[in-house]
Amino acid sequence: MCYAIPGKVVELNGRHAVIDYFGERRQAYTDLTRPSPGDYVYAQGGFVIQTVPAQEALAILADWQELFFRLQQTDQKLAQRKRTLHEQANAVRQQFQGNSCCVHGILEFSNYCRNNCLYCGIRKDNRKLQRYRMSEQEILQAVEYAVNQLGFRALVLQSGEDFWYSEAKLCRIVREIRARFSVLIFLSLGERPRATYHKLYEAGARGALIRFETSDAEQYKKIKPESTLADRLGLIKDLRDLGYLIISGFLMGLPDPTAGVAQSGPRGQNGRNVLADIKRTAESGAEMFSFGPFIPHPETPLAAARGPRLATVLNAIAQARLMYPTAKILVTTALETLDPAQGARAGLMAGANSLMINITPQKYRRLYEIYPNRAGVEDDTPKRIDKLLELLHALGRAPTDIGVS
Repeated sequence: MCYAIPGKVVELNGRHAVIDYFGERRQAYTDLTRPSPGDYVYAQGGFVIQTVPAQEALAILADWQELFFRLQQTDQKLAQRKRTLHEQANAVRQQFQGNSCCVHGILEFSNYCRNNCLYCGIRKDNRKLQRYRMSEQEILQAVEYAVNQLGFRALVLQSGEDFWYSEAKLCRIVREIRARFSVLIFLSLGERPRATYHKLYEAGARGALIRFETSDAEQYKKIKPESTLADRLGLIKDLRDLGYLIISGFLMGLPDPTAGVAQSGPRGQNGRNVLADIKRTAESGAEMFSFGPFIPHPETPLAAARGPRLATVLNAIAQARLMYPTAKILVTTALETLDPAQGARAGLMAGANSLMINITPQKYRRLYEIYPNRAGVEDDTPKRIDKLLELLHALGRAPTDIGVS
């Protein structure tokens, strides 16, 4: 199953290719692959990542055409109801984004971290956590499986802030992936020098997942004592200026760590904070919004804190969709963890249109424990993909990314 539909290039316009998909025209950057008019291509995250032989593309499009329009009709029908906040947000999503739903893979290649964030299970002071680092060969093998066997066209490479992976080593990994596989690479490495990210961009990375967690500078300093909000936002701006696609956002329901019994509410995150965080996400230039609920980890200083209710997280997704109709909004794994049975569906029906699937090798997956009991950790990846596709088809969503409007 491919997580992109081939489209036909109808014209080139500077850095952009104009691509036709079943009569709809979208644009995508040609920095990574330079097609010619008439070529069939895969686009992901707004970038052309691969040209496709015409015979192969036409066969795929023939398989997709009937399904694509049938899914579109289902999506439109579900989006007609506009009574509740979530239904209104879903209708706006359908109006501005159609039924396309990004499905990215995420590879968590190291759980070492030099930081001591108060909320995070892989913080350096968690002595009970078994640590791991994937070798370069293991990373490449995992990417090969994700791209060639599972059909992913976009992958996030994520780790703690682990400087064992030097600038040179990371660049070598990215270059090798780009040389061997037609895939869009996102990085989630934490805070590294601008110069390092510049070299990684030159090596072939094009996206960055980097959340700011809270737009409250005082709260940020309490929960992330090794950094400042200004530094974080400055790095996000640098990444944007370098040309990276940005995935950013915040933690929902962050408590005040100085409260007697840490909890969200007046001394932690409240409704006004959430709106400020949504606005900050948009102001950062993020193409994709990521709002993950705070889930307390037993081996952190916030172990006794209470996380937010599922409804609170869903309302934030809906508010973000109504405020920013053209944004891509992610259903995070943390949201799914709050309700493993219905969380993904609820997020998609509240206005979200992006998902990530964990493709980390099974022997490491449970060790990337940023919070406990993560959804999907024990699942067989192909079976998880099948369940996700079943959900998307039931909602009329196409598991594709067809460029940008």
